[in-house]
Amino acid sequence: MLLQARKLVEIAVDRHRNVERLVASLEPDENSVGLAAEEMIASARHHLAVVLSGEGEDETHQIVDQLGRATARGVNVKLLGRVGLLRDRRFLEHLDKYAPGVDTRLVRAPLQEMVLADSVASAVWIRNGVAVREAVVVRAPAVLRNLRTLFTVSWSSSAALADHRRLSERSRSALGRRILQALSSGRTDEAAARELGVSVRTYRRNVAEITRELGANSRFQAGARAVELGLLPPSADVLSAGPDRLAG
Repeated sequence: MLLQARKLVEIAVDRHRNVERLVASLEPDENSVGLAAEEMIASARHHLAVVLSGEGEDETHQIVDQLGRATARGVNVKLLGRVGLLRDRRFLEHLDKYAPGVDTRLVRAPLQEMVLADSVASAVWIRNGVAVREAVVVRAPAVLRNLRTLFTVSWSSSAALADHRRLSERSRSALGRRILQALSSGRTDEAAARELGVSVRTYRRNVAEITRELGANSRFQAGARAVELGLLPPSADVLSAGPDRLAG
């Protein structure tokens, strides 16, 4: 879920806060969040939609381990995280060792953390930096539908972890980004090479290698894949709808 979802959650939670069965506040700390997430994961029978920012490292690693156990009992698990998780070696090790069956994707945008179990209950927590500022358990159907919709939209604009891990330093380098920007802007090879201070032959070789590494079949597709992988910023927000309209 992208950052725009935070306002939606706050508005929707305020509407239902007086109904304990639909929304229950948790103590804003890692232990409460961890326990709530664990209960949600354990309760899932069919599918889990999980969003992690990677800010709380120990909590993130524990949740990953629990997701592995969920997949082992046949639950379909989708994990959406920030691109920064690529720098978390422990996260990657835990994922490979304990949760290889989890379908993991990454996005560049800030995320609203949550665990959504079978679309019937969700634990949602909001951070102020690393610290948890607010946490709730949601069972209000309208809020859960919106959370599911926002997750689906964000998931569709993300890229698989395997694709991120396949990228070399060439694509992630400053030169690689400038080449991708040149491709996205439609510059001619001659103009782009001149701006980058390389020969046209060198520029074209780099374009071919980066395009192949991105798994793209064309230069246009390479630009789109670069946005998905967080190598280039998106030209527009993924979510254009305002929170008041979605809160329902």
